[in-house]
Amino acid sequence: MEGTVISLDQAPRISSVETSILDVPFVRLQQFARFESRAQSTVLIRIRTECDHEGIGEVVTPCGPWWSGDSVEAVKSTIDLYFVSELIGANPLQSGDILGRLDKVARGNAFSKAGIEMALLDLAGKIHQMPVHDLLGGKVRNALPIAWPIASGNLEQDVAEMKKMVQQGLTSSFKVKMGMMPIADDLARVEKLCDAARELGGAVRVDPNEAWGEVETRRALPFLAGLGVEMVEQPLARWNLKGMARLNTSSTVTLMLDESICTSQEMLEAATLGSGSMVSLKLMKSGGLRRSQAIAHVAEAAGISLYMGTFLETSVGTAANLHLAASLQSLPLGGETIGPLLMADDIVTCPISFKDGCAHLPEGVGLGVTLDEDKVRAFTRQ
Repeated sequence: MEGTVISLDQAPRISSVETSILDVPFVRLQQFARFESRAQSTVLIRIRTECDHEGIGEVVTPCGPWWSGDSVEAVKSTIDLYFVSELIGANPLQSGDILGRLDKVARGNAFSKAGIEMALLDLAGKIHQMPVHDLLGGKVRNALPIAWPIASGNLEQDVAEMKKMVQQGLTSSFKVKMGMMPIADDLARVEKLCDAARELGGAVRVDPNEAWGEVETRRALPFLAGLGVEMVEQPLARWNLKGMARLNTSSTVTLMLDESICTSQEMLEAATLGSGSMVSLKLMKSGGLRRSQAIAHVAEAAGISLYMGTFLETSVGTAANLHLAASLQSLPLGGETIGPLLMADDIVTCPISFKDGCAHLPEGVGLGVTLDEDKVRAFTRQ
């Protein structure tokens, strides 16, 4: 696809920024180690220029502020009260400069900045008539293998869900959420789920979401290895990189870092310590696509594999995740960009395509998705 060459001086300026909170129901209960939810809330961001170009982005916190302290209500307020004034009149093609200015306005706030950068890159892609992955250096894949989260908390329902995923050809890889119950009960539950997955020709990964200590994790890892579990995500508290390194030296199961790694500096420290052999990339926690890409580059330089995580975004954020994944080399286990499948509805006219065990990169300029205005109105919080 040929892009239109536009100089920085000729680029239209940002004329308006609009934010709204949407509440989109899940198809079933979603459980984490310390929280559960039946709906996903997202901040929809629309950035327009004086020439009527529009870029869209979204900010999703994982069912509330428990993960990072960010909430959709706080994100919307931060953008409206502190970031909009920096955006109005700015050149949308200079998103790096804009993010630098936002860093000076507010420390942290990675989720808010990720949503703004997403909208700016969508806008830049539309102005240049090219997809976002071309703005990230080009693509090496059109699809990403996915794992389905097992997180209802009901064993029979979980097994039925696994069978349905395999029968529909959506995936045979499953990521079991752990940490909601005593570890002995949790391990017994995972054993049953591994048996079910094996009968289906599938594979299991697990995620305790920081719920375990080092001693119990050391005891659990050989048991999980014996079950054929292919990866354990962030069993220890996010601050405990040295503990993760001690576990990693003897673990025969791949240990993946998630909550521990939100910046390239944290990635460098983890790589130096040897705290894991895989890292989960998430746009929200790292402040956007390019900062996530920076983490990926540090990890790859250290020989650490990548994984495309999710905070259960709609097709808007999922498209952004897929554009990032398209630009990355080392994704041996794919990822979990399955948000649209877990939601009862979506907010775009053509949701992300899932088939043959993969999420497929949308085609078109920018993110490649278009808002369904009726759905946006229906889910907007009043």
